[in-house]
Amino acid sequence: MYLSENEMPAILRESVQNDDQLLVHVVGDRTIEAVLNAMDATGGKDVWAKRRVRFEHADSLMPDLIPRAKALGVIVVQNPTHLGLNVKQWGPQRAHRNQPMRALLAAGIPLAIGSDGPNNPYLNILLASTYRGKPSEALTREQAVVAYTLTAAYAEFAEKDKGSLEPGKLADLAVLSQDIFRVSTDDLPKTVSVLTMVGGRIVYDANAVSTR
Repeated sequence: MYLSENEMPAILRESVQNDDQLLVHVVGDRTIEAVLNAMDATGGKDVWAKRRVRFEHADSLMPDLIPRAKALGVIVVQNPTHLGLNVKQWGPQRAHRNQPMRALLAAGIPLAIGSDGPNNPYLNILLASTYRGKPSEALTREQAVVAYTLTAAYAEFAEKDKGSLEPGKLADLAVLSQDIFRVSTDDLPKTVSVLTMVGGRIVYDANAVSTR
């Protein structure tokens, strides 16, 4: 850990005092447990449950820690490129429980997805929905898309403005070159945008669709 357990409560209190959303880059069950302990020591769920604390990566959020994370309102931002990390660093006895995804959703923990690697969301949707080596924790493509969009917006308190296409929200959208829910797995990363809108303005147009 880069911060000692004595330093953690002070940092957490500062985030509450400044009304800052807390984002922690946390990997490893010992480190995750230390942060959860610090959250309990600084008010527990009464303080943290609605503050949407983000655990970036949260690799090794083991089953025994999941209920505590749920009670404290933790959001997990996972990066599918991490799903292929070397098993040796976790040990064979813990590897099958490491890096949960489906289990987090089953427990009611919001799961967002980011890249932390190649900036190709369709590659990350592929990795999340196949989870090679641990298919029991794979998401459906629909779940992966929700994690990438609506839950990612929720993770930054922006779900009223973006994350889904609804009246009153920002018109941020992309028209894709293929149906990502039906295309073969191997072809998912080949998906590109043929029309991109940001805030209702067309910012990219491959002239593949009519905009009239």
